[in-house]
Amino acid sequence: MVTRWTPTSAGTAGSTPEPGPEEQGFLVGGPGRAAEVAVVSLVEAGAVRISREGLVSAVGRPGHGWSPLQAHVLRSLPRSLGDVITATAKSAEAQSLRSHLVDRGLVTPPGRRQVARRTRQLLIAAAVGAIVATIALELPFEVALAAVFGGVLPAAVLGRVGRPLTADGRHVVQRLKAVAVSPNRIALVAYYGLLGKVERHHVWEVLGIAPAAAATLRRRSRGSGSDGGGGASCSGGCGSCASSSCGSGSSGSDSGGSSCGGGGGCGGGGGGD
Repeated sequence: MVTRWTPTSAGTAGSTPEPGPEEQGFLVGGPGRAAEVAVVSLVEAGAVRISREGLVSAVGRPGHGWSPLQAHVLRSLPRSLGDVITATAKSAEAQSLRSHLVDRGLVTPPGRRQVARRTRQLLIAAAVGAIVATIALELPFEVALAAVFGGVLPAAVLGRVGRPLTADGRHVVQRLKAVAVSPNRIALVAYYGLLGKVERHHVWEVLGIAPAAAATLRRRSRGSGSDGGGGASCSGGCGSCASSSCGSGSSGSDSGGSSCGGGGGCGGGGGGD
């Protein structure tokens, strides 16, 4: 099983490579978004096709040089589009990608997020308790003031520390937004997701995916998104990764997509089967 991740973009000597499309998608919408990107990129490469009914199948013999997520997709075919995305998002390769993004300093380690959240909750509770005690026991106003500065302000700082994405990770999402425009089909999927909308059209429509195939896509709840420890991968909902909202107006989905070669079929004008 291929689960090792390596930088996908070459940079200049001594520079850090820009994250690849699957990594970018993961930062915005978690493992489901990364899985969407994997499927779309395979269709773009002519390695798979998607029928009008949503069946994803390989075209020709598997090649080499695929990413771990792409390799997982190819091994799982033939399968419906929605099932391919769901299975890929839950795969060991997706978990490995999350760890890879933590190692790159783009996703906050789960342990650090948990400690920051719990400490923040305790500080806020302590500050509120001190303020209530000040009122109930008629303590000096300075006690309440000290509680605010000693609890609420540090809690605000911890709120930033506990975000699913690091500052570098958020910058990656911002750069992706700038290029997530047609005809950059893979960037569109990475940023918005197949169920997201661009100029009043769903991304799957922009890509030419048939309605019956798009019907197999599953919309994720906010709680199933992605965080450095569970989904974004920020398992705290798609928005938990890129700050407050999927960084995009997208609707996270455990669905995948495909770029379509024109017409109603996908992957080279694929027909119904």
